[in-house]
Amino acid sequence: MMKSTHIGEIVRSNTVRFSAVVPQALLQETSSPVKLGQLVKVATAHATVFGIVSFIEQSPIEAHRQIVPHGKTKEELRREMPQVLELVHTEFTALTVGFYLGSKILQAMPPTPPDLHDFVYHASHDDVAAFLKNPPTFLRLILQSKDTSPDEVIVAFFRNYQAKLSRQDLIALGKELSYLLADDHRRLESILTRIYD
Repeated sequence: MMKSTHIGEIVRSNTVRFSAVVPQALLQETSSPVKLGQLVKVATAHATVFGIVSFIEQSPIEAHRQIVPHGKTKEELRREMPQVLELVHTEFTALTVGFYLGSKILQAMPPTPPDLHDFVYHASHDDVAAFLKNPPTFLRLILQSKDTSPDEVIVAFFRNYQAKLSRQDLIALGKELSYLLADDHRRLESILTRIYD
């Protein structure tokens, strides 16, 4: 079951990736509601689609507006100049890595992308467990992405969910990465070393 609070509203979408803006209310919290490598989901009219956060950006709401420093802490800005924080937003992009097909998660691109203005949620514990039950074929989708740093996304994903991975999962991960990286041992070692640092 989905958490009642969404962490984003989709503003751009295709079958490869979707981008969403974080609600202003969540930005008042001390920690960010979204992290690199996090598994997120969108319940669309057609299917529940999963993505892995691959990019996060804070920027002005109006593209032509330039941000200037005020020399104040965030708490001081909230108290003395709240309008300043209302002029910026946080947007994140997630690479599409799967969708529910019946009761099973298929690690592939969905037939149709999420709709604009659909809400994005954190994947639940059950969703993460179901996603990790599959062989890690979604790694190919990440490594093929041209607009991100695929190694960093893979490292962040597995660092986020390391505690949920069994020894068998880790062996499958190493085998799949070795195959996909065409025996680029230095790159493979770099990824695996940073997962377990």
